[in-house]
Amino acid sequence: MRLAKWRASNMYDFDYMEYFTTGRESCKKKIEEIFEENKNKPIAIAINGKWGVGKSYFWKNEIAPFLKKKLNITPIYTSVFGKKDEKEIIEDLVSQFLTIENKNTDAIRGFIEGTFKLLGKNIDLNSLFKFFKKEHMRDTIVCIDDFERLSDKISVQDILGLICELKENKGLVFVIYNENELFKNDKSNQQDTEMAENKIIFEKYKEKVFDFQIHFAPPTREQFSIFMPKNLEKNFDTYKYFTDIISIDELLEDHHFTNLRELDRVNYTYKTLLKEFHLEKYPSEEFKKIYNYIFYPIAYAYHFGVKKEYFERSYGIGIGDLTSPHISMYHELLKSLLSELKYAFEFIQKTGFLYIPQLFQNLNTNTPIQICKIYLQNFVKKIIDDTKFHKEYIKEWDKENTLKEASINFFLKHKNDIESIPYMFGYRILKYTFDEEKNSINAKKIKSFSIELVMEEYRQEVLKLFNKWCDMAYNNIFNKTCEDNQEYFWINKFTFYFPLENMFKKLNIPMPQNKLMDFYEKEI
Repeated sequence: MRLAKWRASNMYDFDYMEYFTTGRESCKKKIEEIFEENKNKPIAIAINGKWGVGKSYFWKNEIAPFLKKKLNITPIYTSVFGKKDEKEIIEDLVSQFLTIENKNTDAIRGFIEGTFKLLGKNIDLNSLFKFFKKEHMRDTIVCIDDFERLSDKISVQDILGLICELKENKGLVFVIYNENELFKNDKSNQQDTEMAENKIIFEKYKEKVFDFQIHFAPPTREQFSIFMPKNLEKNFDTYKYFTDIISIDELLEDHHFTNLRELDRVNYTYKTLLKEFHLEKYPSEEFKKIYNYIFYPIAYAYHFGVKKEYFERSYGIGIGDLTSPHISMYHELLKSLLSELKYAFEFIQKTGFLYIPQLFQNLNTNTPIQICKIYLQNFVKKIIDDTKFHKEYIKEWDKENTLKEASINFFLKHKNDIESIPYMFGYRILKYTFDEEKNSINAKKIKSFSIELVMEEYRQEVLKLFNKWCDMAYNNIFNKTCEDNQEYFWINKFTFYFPLENMFKKLNIPMPQNKLMDFYEKEI
């Protein structure tokens, strides 16, 4: 965990709280401990955290039900946001005290108004509480939210005094705020001065008012789990091979974003994409899970500006060394897809998530969304096929002692299955390796098929099969529509020709001769 923050005044100034995380379970456990250790004592607890991390959500959906069930305490909630004076805050609280008894709210508010008129505007809670029966006050706990949004018309001393009075009368009080946003104002010099004075007063008295201060900073994965869409499942075979932009785990680990509102906006985009890309019939349950899954990290990456280069049309330099088990095509292929989807994202956001693909008809009667849908279906199909071949190779690996024996046996078994050729030549969307293999010195531990080792003994047979596959690919690519390309959708000079050329140079073998090779050689 990175703790040092760069600042102009001090290169090694540490801000530990910026990186300190306290999850929901830890906070609930701490609150339970506080109550257990301070029975029958008046307590005020402050919950401090950044805007958007879900402090109010945490209170309403987890703390309040927890207190009610575990400790048999009825929670009372009010927000100071929008209330112009202390009187409105007290009215709201007292009204809720009495509605616990299921009394008519309007009548209660009328009673409160009459009480204020009788006792005067500046009454204190001790006087007000004398008008209510003890049973109204017993076994309840008060939560005051949005303290940093307190009106500048309300005295800080008065509101802190109110919290103290509530603590003495009620015994248990929660106050929720973002301390970084307390008493900020840039409207006028006079208001700036007032805010500075309020800040001083708060800092002076907060230790006396609040018996405990809890820093609420849930980790990214915990935040994500709250709004995780129902369609989003990771229990498919290929997930462990997903990396970078198409892996939610990688994004969450690198991004560290915890704002619930923004995460919920990602969900809206995700649901919109699912609606537009939905297939009437899925080839298999595995296909459906992968197809539905991929949209979320794409929506997440676009919304937060992660991997911006993926959404810009660019021309790469190839996918690298095909003989390496750590090389995959997903970078180049996703760029092809996402550069098209960028316009869909922009339209979705500008129209409030009302996307109408029929507005974007092209000359071939296919909309950009329809073209992307075809591309994505082929994308998922190749992932599944690659994984199927890899699992079959692993079976051979488990039987043999050497990488060469496993590779040769796999080749001999699948040489008549023409669809296996791209996998054997290293044209795979995902990285079929394991974390422990990435830094492995012992090459025998790398569980990935090696065409290089097979060609040492079966070069002519391998090349013959490769030429046969290239002829089939050529006929499909240049004689049929994009819908019919299917397993050949990924072929272009950057994902296909350049890496192949590099591989044959490395192996010191002449390039194969066929129509597909001739086409890309002339194109270059």
